Amino acid sequence: MLATDTTWSSERPRGGSGSVRVELWVPCGKRGEFEAVIDRLEDAERRGVIDGFSVEGWDRHVDLSGQLSPREKTVRERLTSFARWAVLNGEQLPGLGEPVVKGVGRMGPERLTRRAPRAVLAEYEDGVLARVTACEECVGALRDRVCDLDDEFDRTHPVEPVTVES
Repeated sequence: MLATDTTWSSERPRGGSGSVRVELWVPCGKRGEFEAVIDRLEDAERRGVIDGFSVEGWDRHVDLSGQLSPREKTVRERLTSFARWAVLNGEQLPGLGEPVVKGVGRMGPERLTRRAPRAVLAEYEDGVLARVTACEECVGALRDRVCDLDDEFDRTHPVEPVTVES
């Protein structure tokens, strides 16, 4: 199940007190290349660092126009949401292209498309898009972000009981 995009909402993430859901977007047919990240996400879910995650696939160029299937519309909405998040937060997403007119297939019609990053890790806090991490060549940025989530969780959730003496 995909999280609802509420980037336009006046609600903002509450600093880790709510639920955290992650979407990992990878090239269709290339899931195996991201097994190290998926393994870390599974571990993060098992430990309670995140409430859940999904792995989704997309094509390198996303159609921004025309009649689209429900799946294609979801991909287009997510890519647009990630681009909007980057602008609102002054961030650059590696591999995210500007919308351009491009032919579809060898002889297909021209359509408005946008180049998608190779992979994206999108974090939703209480249903609000809170962070987007993109990678172009390697999965290091994605693995590093999952490790950062672990570290943040460990700092806010001590393993041993805390005793307060008065």
